[in-house]
Formats: sequence, C-alpha cells, structure tokens
Amino acid sequence: MELPKDELAERAVLGAMIKDPENIPTVLEHLREEDFFFEDHRLLFSLLCKIWEDKGKDWDDIVINNYILKSGLQNRISMDFVYALAQEAAEGVLLEEAINSVKEKSGLRKLMELSIEILKGIKESPDLNSLFEKAIQRIYEISEKHQVAQYQHIKDVTNQVLEIIEKRSKEERLVTGMPSGFIELDMLTTGFHPSDLVIIAARPGMGKTSFMLSVAMNLALEEKVPLALFSLEMSKEQLVMRMLSMLSKVPLQNIRKGFISEEDWEKLLNAALELSSCNIYIDDTPTLSTTELRIKSRKLKKEKGIQIIFVDYLQLLRPPHRRSSRQEEVAEISRNLKALAKEISVPVVALAQLSRQVEHRSDKRPQLADLRESGQIEQDADLILFIHRPEYYKKNPPPEEEGIAEIIVAKQRQGPTGIVKLAFMKDTTMFKSLSPTYQSRVETYAPQELEEEISTEDYDFDF
Repeated sequence: MELPKDELAERAVLGAMIKDPENIPTVLEHLREEDFFFEDHRLLFSLLCKIWEDKGKDWDDIVINNYILKSGLQNRISMDFVYALAQEAAEGVLLEEAINSVKEKSGLRKLMELSIEILKGIKESPDLNSLFEKAIQRIYEISEKHQVAQYQHIKDVTNQVLEIIEKRSKEERLVTGMPSGFIELDMLTTGFHPSDLVIIAARPGMGKTSFMLSVAMNLALEEKVPLALFSLEMSKEQLVMRMLSMLSKVPLQNIRKGFISEEDWEKLLNAALELSSCNIYIDDTPTLSTTELRIKSRKLKKEKGIQIIFVDYLQLLRPPHRRSSRQEEVAEISRNLKALAKEISVPVVALAQLSRQVEHRSDKRPQLADLRESGQIEQDADLILFIHRPEYYKKNPPPEEEGIAEIIVAKQRQGPTGIVKLAFMKDTTMFKSLSPTYQSRVETYAPQELEEEISTEDYDFDF
C-alpha cells in the first residue's frame, strides 16, 4: 500500500525556508522533521532549522554550504538541490496550502502506521481492552500534534476580561463560579470555575465521597447543572443509595439493611422522583484510564452539555503509559486531569487520598505535603480542599466538635486560604451548612453585608 505524500508541497515549503528565512517561524508553527516523507527533505529541514537557530535570518547560500559540509551531508544534499528548491518556493496563500498538505499527509501516514500496529497486536495478543486503550491514546496524540497553535493579542484578551468583570459587577453575585451549595465555602472560593482542577483530599473515613455527592446534588437540584460522576471505587447503585439517603433523610444503614417503614418508603419514593429529574450521568467503570476519561468527557460535553466533572478518585485512574515509578504515574494522571479541564472548559473535581503521615502527627489536620504519591497534584491543582473531622480521632470528643467537619482550603490559585466549618450528618453521610439560615440571608443581604457576617480573620490570604 502506497503511503500518502506530497513531494511538490514538501519542496515548496523547503524552498520558502531557503528563499526567505523569515518564513521559518511560520513553518515551525505547523511542521516538524517527522512530517516530511522523503529522507533528504527531513535532513534539509533539520539543517535549515539549525542554521536559523544559530544565525537568525541573516544567512545565505554560502552559510548553507558550510553547514552541509560540517554535518557531512554533502553526499545527500547538494547545492544544486538547494538552488532548485529555492526556485520552487511557495509564497503567501500558496505557502499555507503547501504546509497544510504536508501536515495532512503526515497525519494520514501516522494513522496508517497505527492501523498496522493494531493489526499486528490482534495477531500477537488479541486483548480488546489494551488494543482500545492503545488506539485511543495514539489517536489523541496524533490529533494534538496536528492542532494549530492559537494565540491572541493582549489587547483582545484585556477587552474580554473587562467584559467579564462588567457582567459580574452588574449581576452583583457573591459566587461567580459554580456554587458548592455551602455559602460559607463559596464566599471563600467564589465557586468552581471552568478549566479549574479541584482536588478534594482526605484520609479514609473523613467523607470524601459524601462531600462530593453533597456538592453534586446541590448543583444538580438547586442550580439544574448537568454533571458527570466517574466512580472508580463505588458502584452506581451504591452512589444512588447514598444520594437517596441524603435526600430522604432516611439513615443509610437502614436502607442497606432493608429496615424501611411505610413513612420511610414514602420519603424514599419522593427522593427518587426528585433525583430522577436531575441531569446526572454516572460511569462506574472500575479500571478507567485518563485517556478513556477524556474521550467520555468530551462526548458527554458535546451530547449532554455537562458543566462539571467529578472523579472518585484520582489514584485509581490508570495513566496512558506505564511509568517506572508510581509517583511518575500519579503525576501524569494529574497533568491529564488538568489538561481535560482546560480542553473542554469545565471544572474537574477529583478526590484524592492522603498519606498515612497525617496519623503520626499530634495535630491531625492535613497539609499539602500529605498529598499521596505526587507533588505534581499540588502543582496542577487550582483549588485544594482537605476534609478533617476532629471527632474522628477522639474517643470522647468535646460537644463543640461533635458532628463538625472542617473544609480546609489549603491552596487557591486566585484567592485566599482558610478553614470553613460544616455539619456532618453521620446517619445519612451528608454535609450541611452549620447555619440553616444562610441560604435565605444570601438572597436578602447585600454582598458587603454578608461579607462582614463571615469572619476571615483566621484565614491565610495567600495570593
């Protein structure tokens, strides 16, 4: 089978680089050495890029000849060949067309190579899941390499930002992002914003999944936000059972055991009707990879219009490539989650485990250093929340700590850090605001009045 190629287009691009070195940056925005099919073209492209890096735009045919001789390529690249290419140089629109043709043929060749690899894989090891994973990842890599770089002048970006600020000032909203449903927390974070990677981390038993579900249900029920839940640890049935308990106020343990009174059945049926009206999409694939997550998320964004993604939890995701250490794998998973948030412009909220070193300190409050297996998570995340329940570590907790959960804002890229206290309902595993009147006060108080109500004197403002 003949591989796709366009010799004339490759010659026209190389000729443009030789004739006018100022064309080289334009070419480099789109093409790399591997995009050229003919070996002599690849060698010359690499040589011209080297000359441009060393000399800038001030060089001539004598310089080219010297570089050819220094590189020992005189048997492959002659000056007659260089002169001939200069005569075939494309300009303007024709250069753009030549670049696009070279790029297109390169992409087609990569897809053909991938097809051959898949056929070989089917013969050697017909594992459907691993073949799917490899194919999806390679296609994604090819697609990424063939995307054109986008940039804007700062004037245009500044105008866009001013429009956003003006719109927000007219709305007079306290929360400019997606509200968590806990006004105390939203006052500190301004909500979850598109393209942000949000990490919710805690030790086992602190209520990570419950907090995630509390936020998800607040968004789905109150804000009518379509959202996706990717659960690698719990089944979809277990998640829905928890949500029904939260909504109905029927203790989760009673639901699991089947100890349901007629009154509780009525509550559960009403909760089920309310939950069914929400646009929540659940995927409980246990061995999900970051590549599969990105593919599924893009599909859900396009077809269902999801506005936020929840992942339970980060360390259970599989990286697209096996690495030599677990730390490198978790770092790659973290980078992929941040890339997903930016790619489809939605907040990605991922749960994460903390290391055991929390248990060895007298003060059990989590710290950024406790993020398990990778400092890359701390680097990639825009917002990091820790969940800490002081009563968990005490046999006889004081009354003021019973049923209290601390949501520690440990990192916020564009805002202050601090601690927010919420109520944790053990029977239904639900988080609630400590003050039941907060919601009504949000609607009636002016923004500056509400800000005065919420004390921030203990917060560390770390911008």
